[in-house]
Order: sequence, then C-alpha cells, then structure tokens
Amino acid sequence: MKKSIFRNTGIVTLVSLLMACGGNNNDAEVPEVQTPEVVVPETPVPDAPEAAEIINGSFEEDAAGQTTPVGNWVFRPDQESSASSTIEVIESEEGVNAYKGTKAVQVTVNTLGDNPWGIEIAYEDIPVTGGKNYEFSVWAKGEEGTSADFWIQTPAPDYGQLSLVKETLTGEWQKITLTAATAEADSLVRLAIHFSKEENINKSIYIDEFSGFILDDVPADEIPDVQYSEVTAQSLKALAPNFNIGVAVPAGDFGNSIIDRPEIKTIIEQHFNQLSAENIMKPTYLQPTQGEFFYDDSDELVNYAKDNSLTVHGHVFVWHSQIAPWMQSFQGDKAAWITMMEDHITQIATHFEEEGANDTVVSWDVVNEAFMENGKYRGEKTTSDSADESVWFENIGAEFLPLAYKAARAADPDADLYYNDYNLIWNADKLDAVISMVNDFQNNGVPIDGIGFQSHISLNSPDISTIQAHLQKVVDIRPKIKVKITELDVRMNNEGGIPLTYLTSERADEQKQYYYNIVKTYLETVPEDQRGGITIWGVIDEDSWLQNWPEPTTEWPLLFFNDYTAKPALQGFANALKELIEVVEPTPSSELLTNGDFEAGLDSWQARGSASITLDATQAHTGSNSALVQGRTETWNGIQKDVKGLFTAGETYNVSAWIKLSDDTSTVSPGVKLTLQIEHASTEYLELTPVTTVSAGSWVQLSGTYTHSITTQESVALLYVESNEITADFYVDDVSLTLLEQ
Repeated sequence: MKKSIFRNTGIVTLVSLLMACGGNNNDAEVPEVQTPEVVVPETPVPDAPEAAEIINGSFEEDAAGQTTPVGNWVFRPDQESSASSTIEVIESEEGVNAYKGTKAVQVTVNTLGDNPWGIEIAYEDIPVTGGKNYEFSVWAKGEEGTSADFWIQTPAPDYGQLSLVKETLTGEWQKITLTAATAEADSLVRLAIHFSKEENINKSIYIDEFSGFILDDVPADEIPDVQYSEVTAQSLKALAPNFNIGVAVPAGDFGNSIIDRPEIKTIIEQHFNQLSAENIMKPTYLQPTQGEFFYDDSDELVNYAKDNSLTVHGHVFVWHSQIAPWMQSFQGDKAAWITMMEDHITQIATHFEEEGANDTVVSWDVVNEAFMENGKYRGEKTTSDSADESVWFENIGAEFLPLAYKAARAADPDADLYYNDYNLIWNADKLDAVISMVNDFQNNGVPIDGIGFQSHISLNSPDISTIQAHLQKVVDIRPKIKVKITELDVRMNNEGGIPLTYLTSERADEQKQYYYNIVKTYLETVPEDQRGGITIWGVIDEDSWLQNWPEPTTEWPLLFFNDYTAKPALQGFANALKELIEVVEPTPSSELLTNGDFEAGLDSWQARGSASITLDATQAHTGSNSALVQGRTETWNGIQKDVKGLFTAGETYNVSAWIKLSDDTSTVSPGVKLTLQIEHASTEYLELTPVTTVSAGSWVQLSGTYTHSITTQESVALLYVESNEITADFYVDDVSLTLLEQ
C-alpha cells in the first residue's frame, strides 16, 4: 500500500518560540522534535468478481456458418421430427446482429413441434462451486414480439431448474440476467435457451456475449409482513358439487398424516370431496413382505373418507418405483412374474371394493409411469438414463400393462381404471405413446377408463396453450375416456433469480392466475362426461414433496400456507369453478315426509303396538333399504311416523306406500292400508288409502288422496301402516306424502 507523508513544521516553530521567551537566560538546547508520519490509505480498488469458466461465450472463435461452435455449445434445431429451425454462427457488424465483436448466433424458427423445448441452444457443463450465488447474462435481439425462455439448470438427466426468465424481445439488443443459487452438491450447471414459440415462426433471434460470475454472499433479508390479495372462497366443493376436487394425504404415523391434525381435517372437509393416498397405497406399503398385506394406514384413510362423505382415488397398483425389496428381487419365469403381479392387484382391489353406496375407493391408478420421455417403454433400455428400468417390463414385457388392467377390472368391476404419468401435460412424444396404448387397449377389449396427468409443473411452464392442446388429445380419444389431473402442484421458487426467502404478494398473484388458467382450461376443454377431476398434491406448503426435491429448498406450490390459511391460489381455483361450473339448484321437493325411503335407516320411524321393526338391506322397492315389520298381535300393529303439523285444513294430499310380504311363498293375502291417527278435541282414525290386497312375490303400492278437514290444532298425528291379517310380516318402502296442487 502506498503512503503519503506530511511533515508538520508548525510544531517546531512553536517550541522554539516558547524556549526563547522563557525565564532561563542560559541557552537551552532545543530537543529535536520527532515529526509524526500521517498515513492516509488510498481507496482500495475492489477485486473483480470471480468469473465462471465459459469458453467462447462471444462466438468470436468461430467461423460464420458453424453449427458446432468452439466450447461447450450445443445447437439443437429439431429435437423432435415435427420441429424445424436453423441455428448457426453468423458474422455481422458490431451493434447490428452481433452485440459485440463480429460474431453471434442466429436462430430462425421454421415449424414448431409439440415439445416446448424442441428448439434449443445450450452451453453444457459450466463448472460451479456448490453453495454459491451466480449471475449469468446473455445478450439477445429479436423482432418485436418474438420471445425466448432462458434457463439455468443442473445437467442432464435431471435438468433441475435453478433459474428461469421468459423474455419478450423488442427489436433492440437486450441483456438477459439470470441469478441462481447452487446447492452444496452442485459442481456443474448448464444454460439452455428455448425458442419453440408460435410468435417466432419465420423470425430470427440473435444471441451473443454469454458470461457469468460468482456473487458476493449477502445476508438473508428479514421476511416482511406481506399483504396478500383477499381470499373469499368458502368451499371449493360447494362450487362444484358433482366434480371431483381431490387432495393427496396420508394416514398412519407419517409426519403429515391427517389423523392427528384437526386443522388439516377442517380444510379437507371444507374444500375437498376426494382423497388420494399420497404414499400408503403404493406397493411397498401394502405388501411389504410377499403374501403379507398391511392395510392399517390405508384403511384408516378410507374410513375417514367414508365417515366424511369423501371418495378415494387409489394410488397405485403397479409402479417401477417404491416396490418392496422382495418384489424387486423376485425370482421366477415370466409366468411367475405375471401371477405375482396379478395377485398383488387382486388382493388389494378386492380388499377395498365395496357394493353400491358404500363404495369409497371409486378409482385407481392401475399403472404409473410406464413410459420414458422419448415415448418408449421404461425398461426397454432405449436411453442411457439410469431411470430406464422397470422390473415389470424387463420380466414380463409390454404385456404387463393390459394384464394389470384386466386383473384390476376382474377384482373391482365398478372402479374407474386410470393410466397415470408425469410430463404428459407438455411432452407430446410421451403423450402420443400413451394414447397409442389406450387405442390398442380399446381395440383389444382391455378395460381402461382414463388418463391421469400428474402435472408437477412450474409457474407458467408449460404455457396454457400447451396444456389445452394436450388435454384435447385425450378428450378426442374414441371411445371416450376420462381426463384427470391427478397430482397438481406449481413450483414457485428459483425462477428468474436467487431463491426467494418468502412468497411475495406479486408472485402469489401470479400463482393465483396460473391456477385459475389451469382449472379454466381443464373445464373448457374436457366435457362434463369425461371429467375425472383435479387433485392437488398436498394441503399446506410445508408438507409438499417439493420442499426436498431435487434438494432441500423453500417452496409454495399448494393452496394453503403453513398456518393453514388460504393462499390467493385457492381463490384462483375457486374463480374458475364459479365461472365454468353450472350448479343447478334442486327443484324444491313437494315431498313432505322425511326418510320415507329408509335410506337414512329407521330414523323417525317407530314400532306400533307389539310389532317389531328392523332395517333390511336385502329387499327394497328403490334404493338400498326397507323396513321389515314382524311380531304383530293386533291388526293396528305395524310401523308409524309422527306427522304432527304436516297437514293443513282444506288442502288435499297424495299418499302412497309400497308393501311386500316377507315370505314369497305365503298363502296369506292380507289387506293393508295407510291410516292417520289424529288427536284434537277427540281421537280419529282416518283411512288415507283404500285397503289393498298384498299377495306373495312382488311389491304392491298403496295409494290414495286425502283432504284434511280438521280445523282445530292436533296434539298427536301418527301416520301408520296396518293389516287385517295379524300373521302377516311385511316390508315397507317409499312412503310418500305430497301436497296436491289445486
């Protein structure tokens, strides 16, 4: 460091004068005064930030026309057969089509494919230090209205998103800046720029001067008190009573189990009408040891659903992942593998299958994720991806799929059977392969009822037009099948900058709009008879699997904050339901009796006299139940209901009941009628229907018209069924009392 030295001569002069004026006449020796050095530091020149190692980020080392530039650049003009573009290095005057120097890259889009990443330039394998913040920049120029998506990602094959900027170009050079935080384990990242946009067709975009550097560490900001936009939605399911609005949750002793979390139960019961088993119905949980099935946790979930009038979507019978070790290492030939798989499906489906109105598990993901991104079967080993493994394909072949669906249908004839997979919402190759499988199933009599779109997506990616087009492809399958969004969550962080430490109000409103757009697009695209519903993959943000995938992070992908309050995203979902679901108000019933069909049990019905009454589920005129009357010792014995206050003087009523003898071989043919016992000033017994003969073997209707003429207030009014034959036991169902319009 340089030093500047100043000598202070004023101090020497002052000392000399004092000595000369003093009382001592002897000449005194003036001591030498040590003049201090004053050191003034120069303003230090800050060190330049540490640059990322990028070779040929300006393309100046290339020649015009090159399509394989120096460095780690990769040009992909047509990653799928239906996409077409040209990507090459050009030479241009600085400031025109080269930002700096004389070289740049020109991208000209000719035709689009379905894949939004179909046309790409990328710089692969940029060395990075884990746990650091980086800033990367690149200059872009395109005709006004063209656009591109700029990504910083972890390398293949996972392509984890670290930063994303979607930029609309203006016709001038623009600097695109991306900031990204690396995880401790990261050592390489990649830049990817995607151009597959309709607005780019027959247009050129220029790219130049890619660079990057490490940012200084900055202290985390305190989280402010954010004011989010108002949420007024009271109940999603009330807005769409006939539409499956689901949520994925576990039971048992999982950390996010619903069983001991009353706040989560309150949210579920308020907003949702269907549950998906998050993990507890996967193969490793239901059959951890061969031949030994564990249903405790899943039964707990199903019973909770049943008690709260919810249905359950089962997830999943057959998957290459989360299978028990014994299943992974199972030894046997193809026939043994088929038997093992079919037995797993049959045992589980049979366990959860129930009859009629008691059926709670109403649909299943039969097979999950059987295809790779290129549309080939997982396990077919058409890629070098380590994920390209499946014990089912490798030991049975593609035949395992139709066999799984046949086994599921045999075990549960009424459940909707789905194929479920990720990235179908944007990957055309994969979706087309699934649709081809479904067509093959239908041509060969293999049962399948729907396709499930997992939809683990990021904010505004994929775009809504892509989502609409992919839903439409499934809607157009004939014969028709259902379309279900099975695992929806929207990743919010690490998009366009250093990871957020809190959800800003602006980002929350962007999420609200995206959820609105997704639900609106689904409802506009999928006809009512093909709607399988929409399921959110979790309740509150902190329970989301994305908090730990692909590494620990902070995310806000769901509809509720960690304090159980609703996020603006919930309002977005609700707004779409309100706009597009027509809730038909039920026509006011003219039926005056409650529970005349006994579907609510014997509630409000009583035995009359010595008779006994029991609820019977083996015989019913309609529905599932009837009342069985037995043990009568008098003709007036039977079954009765309090109807005090139902009748008005001067009004006329239609009265009806259906009767069936309990013994279909009986030789007795009793007369049966409906009677009203009413007490006011006196007690009267009023015949409401004529005496009707009931013979063995079939239901017979008692029917009559009654005009109420009593003007005084009654103290007792009882409607009852009686018979002139005291030995007759009979069923009663569909007792009805309606006002006859004058």
